[in-house]
Amino acid sequence: MSDRAGDEKVSIRMISDPNSIRHMERVWNTLVNRSCENPFLLNGFVERFMESNRSKGWAPLVLVVSEGQIIIGIAPLIIKKKFGVRSVKFIHTSCFSPDFIFHNQYRKTCIAHTFDLLFKTLKCKFADFPLPAESPNLPFLKKQCKANRVHFLIKPEMGHNILPIGFTWTEFEASKGRNFRRKFKKIEKKLDREGSWKVVRVDGNRETDVIRKILAVERMSWKEAWRVQRGEKIDEDLLMILKASQHTARTEPAFKWGVWFLELNDQPLAYSLVIQYKQVAFSTKTSYDERYKKFYPSIYLLNSVIRELINKRQVKSVDFLTDLSFHQTWTLTTLPRVRAMLAKGVLPTIVRSAYANEYLMKSRRMLFDPLLSHFAI
Repeated sequence: MSDRAGDEKVSIRMISDPNSIRHMERVWNTLVNRSCENPFLLNGFVERFMESNRSKGWAPLVLVVSEGQIIIGIAPLIIKKKFGVRSVKFIHTSCFSPDFIFHNQYRKTCIAHTFDLLFKTLKCKFADFPLPAESPNLPFLKKQCKANRVHFLIKPEMGHNILPIGFTWTEFEASKGRNFRRKFKKIEKKLDREGSWKVVRVDGNRETDVIRKILAVERMSWKEAWRVQRGEKIDEDLLMILKASQHTARTEPAFKWGVWFLELNDQPLAYSLVIQYKQVAFSTKTSYDERYKKFYPSIYLLNSVIRELINKRQVKSVDFLTDLSFHQTWTLTTLPRVRAMLAKGVLPTIVRSAYANEYLMKSRRMLFDPLLSHFAI
């Protein structure tokens, strides 16, 4: 693979203010469009993630690598210093498949400059990078660690289920067998006995009431009690995704989003927020009213979403973002993710080695996990 950039022409800068990346949106999104199919790496999403992580004690750190005036790479990160030790990780959690946004021809150069800034200029001791297992950046990152004597460890991370689409709904339904069809027919009969019901889809940017309806479902979901226990008033990630989706749909032609609702007697029982980027549909957020749990509203609604996506033939796959067991209703295909953990220095190396040692399992939980939690690892 070629790497044409000369070191004397390459520069890297740090951005910590979300407002400062807004003017880069067109160039930023062009780089994302060329390098991947991940909508959560688009400018509007990173801007909202920067704002969100500040409230959690992490400082945004977006690194922009340029050759002359041309941006060739972006690393959306967050950084924290605790007990005198500085650690860094991606701005996205693993379910959003974070990665570096590097131009293919400058990947080696971008990794080298990012690595030098983090471990030599900023003196980071820990780095935590969950990545798609197929990420082209992974081999370069490993080589950079070896060249700089930085401890490098890879462990499995939660994967994500994928449903490839290349068939009609009739063909898909037949492939799942009679029990599949029978399961959803039973749900429909139960709903029939309760009153008038329907599944409706609304375009996220054309329906002003969509957010109110989503939040109405969230307030009655099982997650509400969980949030109260944690002292949270609302799902911050959900609001962040909604705001980012509204903005991105207005500025990025390849990006669309919509929300499906299952309604009973004109009241929403469940919703499913789906983002479409290029030819992939992402099942991004789903929830249901706990009072109607016996109807399996989320599963029924998601099945309706998948049926419509297949019938419209506008996407080549559905990405569920996680690998929860109920996804097996539709697919057994899982794409793996890995977690690349980097540590520099004597103490980090000892801690990292203990973390990888199966014989120190009990000691690891008692001594090292609380420590590592402070350093993002």
